[in-house]
Amino acid sequence: MTLFWVKDKENPVDVNTLPPDTTHEPYTTLRVKALSQRDDAATGTCPYDLDVLYQFWSHFLIRNFNSHMYSEFRDLATKDAKERHNDTGMKNLVKFYCEAVSSSIPIRDNIAGDFADLVKSESSKSDRLAFTQLRDAWRSGALNLKNRKKLGDMFDDSLKAELDS
Repeated sequence: MTLFWVKDKENPVDVNTLPPDTTHEPYTTLRVKALSQRDDAATGTCPYDLDVLYQFWSHFLIRNFNSHMYSEFRDLATKDAKERHNDTGMKNLVKFYCEAVSSSIPIRDNIAGDFADLVKSESSKSDRLAFTQLRDAWRSGALNLKNRKKLGDMFDDSLKAELDS
C-alpha cells in the first residue's frame, strides 16, 4: 500500500483515497523549491512551499525520526523566527514537540532537551507559544508519563509550579 502525506491532514492517506485533483511531489523536490523560495522571500513572509515543508516535518518526524531532517527543521524555524520575523516554522516546531511528548513513544533526550530549552528561553513578555502548548498538555494529562517526568526533571520548581497553575 502506498501512503501519501496530504497538506492539512493529520495522517497519511492511501493512494486510492486521494482527491482526483491531487498532485504529488517528491520530498527532495519540495525541499529544494521551498529553500529556494525562502531565500527570495521578503522578511515576515513564509512562501507556500516552505509552509508545506514545515508542516510535513512536524508530522513526519513523529513516526519517522531522522536526526538530519530534525536539525534542519529546528535550525530553519529558529532562524526564520529570529532573522526573518516569520513564526510559521516555530509554530510547526512547537506542534512537533507537543505531539512528541504526548506520543506513547518515549521522547528522545535531545528532543526533550531542545523543547525544555525553548520553553525556558521564552520571556514572560513574549507570546510563550511553547510554554502555553506544554502547559495545556501538562494540565490535561495528555503527556506520556515518562515524557512528563523527563521534561519535569529539566525544569526548576518555579517553572513546574507555573505549568501546574
